[in-house]
Amino acid sequence: MKQENEMLMKKPAAMLLLMGGKSSRMGQDKAQLLLDGQPFWKRIAQELSACGRVYLSVNQTQDGKALEAYPMIRDVVPDCGVMGGLYSAFQAIEEDLLFACACDMPFLNRRFVRWMLNRWEEEVQKGRQWDGIVVCGDDGKTHATAALYHRRLQGKLEENVRQRRLRMHTFVREEANILLLPMGEVAFFSRCFQNINTPEDYRRCL
Repeated sequence: MKQENEMLMKKPAAMLLLMGGKSSRMGQDKAQLLLDGQPFWKRIAQELSACGRVYLSVNQTQDGKALEAYPMIRDVVPDCGVMGGLYSAFQAIEEDLLFACACDMPFLNRRFVRWMLNRWEEEVQKGRQWDGIVVCGDDGKTHATAALYHRRLQGKLEENVRQRRLRMHTFVREEANILLLPMGEVAFFSRCFQNINTPEDYRRCL
């Protein structure tokens, strides 16, 4: 068992940047918004690349030419949100562990990702077999788009996508064996969780 756990820890994790959303509240593609002269998506991808191989999760209509050198994973089933992006990713990648984050979180950094990966390794060393690690806010919100997921979820993801049960909050809390961490445990990284959803959010972050 110990040897199996050590092998699991040594496997690299994939980094998945979720970019296939509709950006309906923003009125334009959030991934292309600029901060310090860089598009959100590129800023985040550079941070993720310090922690593992980066994949871009995109919908079936996005133009890949603008996304440069990162491999893209197109949605297998359209319009299934985050859950569809995760399902499609596990269909495409070789890695068993995946860190997924949204393209509207421009303050996410490599230190937080490494902290999450280290926490995963600690759990593995203790012999605990989780399907993922997700941070929960004091208000009960689950931060499912700055989280770790394991390939063990692939079957459940497929079932939910096929049945259009797409609420990540319910999936994380009720259907999967997820380690839920209180926000207080990652308070030092609280800005990483700042989502930019509206033009007002964007103005405030500049």
